[in-house]
Parts: sequence; C-alpha cells; structure tokens
Amino acid sequence: MLATLAADRLYALSLRPQEWDGLRERAELAIRWGPLADDPAVPSRRHWFLLVVEARVRPPDGDPLAAEHAAGLEVMRCGWEAELELPIDLPANAIDDDPDLVARLLRHIADTVNDVAARAGAAPLLTDELVSALAARRVG
Repeated sequence: MLATLAADRLYALSLRPQEWDGLRERAELAIRWGPLADDPAVPSRRHWFLLVVEARVRPPDGDPLAAEHAAGLEVMRCGWEAELELPIDLPANAIDDDPDLVARLLRHIADTVNDVAARAGAAPLLTDELVSALAARRVG
C-alpha cells in the first residue's frame, strides 16, 4: 500500500565540505532507506522511515590520511526522516516503495548539503547528476 507523507525533516547532518570539495573526483556515495525505530511487523497508521546518504573520499596514495582511513574518509552523512501515514493499521513492511518520495527527500538532502557547502565556500557537492544517480540506484 502506498503511504501518504505526513511530515519530513532533517534527522542528522555531518559534513566536511572542504575535504569533499578538494577530493570530489574520489567521492563514493551510498544510500539507505528503511523504517526508523519501527518494528516492521507491528501494524500502525504512522511509520517513520529514514533516508541516509553517505559520502566517502579516498585520499590519494601517499597521503597520511590514506593509511589511517582504509575505507575512505567520511565527508558527509545526512539523514532525512519521513513520517508516513496509512489509511489503516498495517506493518511498515506493507508500505510500497515510492521512488518519487525518495527522489523528493534526496532533493531535500542535496539542498541542505549544498547550502552548508556554500557557506563554507565550496561549490555544490550533491549535483543534480549525483542526485539522479542516487535515485536510480535506490530504484534499481
């Protein structure tokens, strides 16, 4: 069943805009979407889901940070919470995936990250192309 978006809000943001900007060609992005603090089997009319986007950069070989951060340096983690409403009590796992909702929440994340990056003097970090690629990855 498709849920209605009752509310959405920034959940958390951790950002290192200068490091990301300086190594942007080495950025790797990941995306996760799912219930937040919600037993997926318990029926309810309201469920909270969390969209998380993370960015890591891999410092070049020889950089002291490369040895200290084998998995890459986390330069961004942003979570956006969605409060979803159903017309009847259902478990969270009965909610149909809504690619349009995820794309809209991704846009909120991009706008927030890019606003903070601009304040730090960095160019936009989550470009339209990256947002589209993340949305396609989530759907695909």
